[in-house]
Amino acid sequence: MRRPNPLVVLGSGPVGLLAAVRGRQLGMDVEVYTNGLDLSQEPPRVECAPAQVVALLVEFGVSPRRIGVDGLFQERTIQWSGRAVVAAPAPGVGHIGRPALDIALLETALRAGAKIGALERGRLEELRGRYRSGECLLLDASGRSAVTAIERIGPKRPLVARLFHLPMRPSVRDSGLMIAAGPQGYAYRLANATTLTIGVVGRKDFVRGDSREIVEKITEFAPWIVRNIPSNHLQSGASGAATAQWSLRDNFESVLVGDASFARDALASQGLAMGFSDALNGLVEPDPSLRPSEQWRKTGAISLHCQRIVQQIKSSSFSGARPWMEYADFLSNRSEISAGPRKA
Repeated sequence: MRRPNPLVVLGSGPVGLLAAVRGRQLGMDVEVYTNGLDLSQEPPRVECAPAQVVALLVEFGVSPRRIGVDGLFQERTIQWSGRAVVAAPAPGVGHIGRPALDIALLETALRAGAKIGALERGRLEELRGRYRSGECLLLDASGRSAVTAIERIGPKRPLVARLFHLPMRPSVRDSGLMIAAGPQGYAYRLANATTLTIGVVGRKDFVRGDSREIVEKITEFAPWIVRNIPSNHLQSGASGAATAQWSLRDNFESVLVGDASFARDALASQGLAMGFSDALNGLVEPDPSLRPSEQWRKTGAISLHCQRIVQQIKSSSFSGARPWMEYADFLSNRSEISAGPRKA
């Protein structure tokens, strides 16, 4: 029997590593290329993921407790269009710890026989050449950097998320997502069995400062978000763009998956779910050019997501703030959105 083409994955985040594990299950030789694997040095954070994602990870050998999930949450607490704090039912979600998830999937991929290498200078062009000549299947799971995309589309001045973390203790454990709109952005709180995360999203002064200053800012509009949190114990963590971004590709460069294809706004909790779906579909149907409806599906997903975010912005107490008005205008401008291949 003909040996299957090797699977080459760019990026060592959860999406790329899940693809690597699945590739080994399908009998493919798997190569993962990354710019760094010192995951133990990454600051901890918590992300929401649908219950189906937790179940999928179990199928791939990742125990929920290994990633801090000790139950599902079906409620979130919101202060959005005014000062009222409302508890609302929500679909079941697990609060997944990072980089615990990345480490668990990396260990699973290595046990399965995947090879890990550095994405050195010149390597990318070599891998593109192998893909164009049909010598491998190339999945770009490099996240927002989308290293093989011919163009990345996003707001010129993206909103920024800053995260802070604290080891879990009984006095700060709460159920579900807690989120509140503020004068120039929003703040949220997530916790699982091991970590508490405080996040602020906005621009300039709203997201500047140390943990004490951030807690003071949140206290001004949503003191319940930072209830029982000792600001002097909060540690600064990850930061980066929190607004929607999508990429355009050439049919002969790679298959974009996860955030490399379409990075969703931080207000959505579907990033891991959609990224995993992209990766698994990319292995089953590796050539999007053979699927005429692919670009229309992606265009429709982007359009629907943008409409939902615009509606959320307009319904919030910060809708009149300049950063959010600019972002809403960007999302509403459908003329920029295209998922079809274009020449650079």
